[in-house]
Amino acid sequence: MIVFIPSKGRNDTVTHKLFSASGFKVYHFIEPDEIESYNVPNKIDIKLNNQGMSYVRNFMLDYARDNGIKHFIACDDDITHFGKAKGGRAIKGDNADDLVPVFKVFCKSDLAMAGINQRQFAWSEKKTYKLNYGKVEGCSFFNSEIITWRYKENSKEDRDFMMQCLDNRENFAFFCKVFFNTTAIGTNIGGLHDQYKSKADSIWAKKLLMDWPKYAKIINQYGRTDCKLDYKQKAKDMGLVVK
Repeated sequence: MIVFIPSKGRNDTVTHKLFSASGFKVYHFIEPDEIESYNVPNKIDIKLNNQGMSYVRNFMLDYARDNGIKHFIACDDDITHFGKAKGGRAIKGDNADDLVPVFKVFCKSDLAMAGINQRQFAWSEKKTYKLNYGKVEGCSFFNSEIITWRYKENSKEDRDFMMQCLDNRENFAFFCKVFFNTTAIGTNIGGLHDQYKSKADSIWAKKLLMDWPKYAKIINQYGRTDCKLDYKQKAKDMGLVVK
């Protein structure tokens, strides 16, 4: 079981410890200017500095293919814990143990991608999983042998990547009751903090609208300009099952 963690400006990241304690091997993908400052396992030099999130995501996919890694998890570097919802409660788990069963299910499937929930939403979910709608962001599962598309620049790259998945007539799943916990978006120093501070996410939202006009709608949420995508309709239009 393998995890890729891209990291920028957070050499104190400890997310890898959650995975290592649950039997995962963790690789860190770090810019050359910062790599010496990190004291983490399995550091991978991504060759260029300040190329953005899409660059490092594509780099990780290429690394997986080049090294024969079919299934892997890509996880943000500021996740504090994982858990599982039960009985209307979000219950904090031990390390990343709650990810193991769903990742094993994913590895036996023909899914291209899968995602898990955020803690604040998982407790209210009724379904165990959803097919071709939900979320694949924050902590995501990938099948490098199925994925042929690329992350785009200057977009909400995770959401666009999900739409590309459907556009290629491939499937993704959302495991609704398994969750991760992290700080509020754009508040943690490092990562995309500076871009969120400069409201770059409003530009990314408009890029989504331009790329997927039939399925996208600009909304204002939590004081930010965002873009809502209709994955269900896209999946149906591509002849895929939604459930």
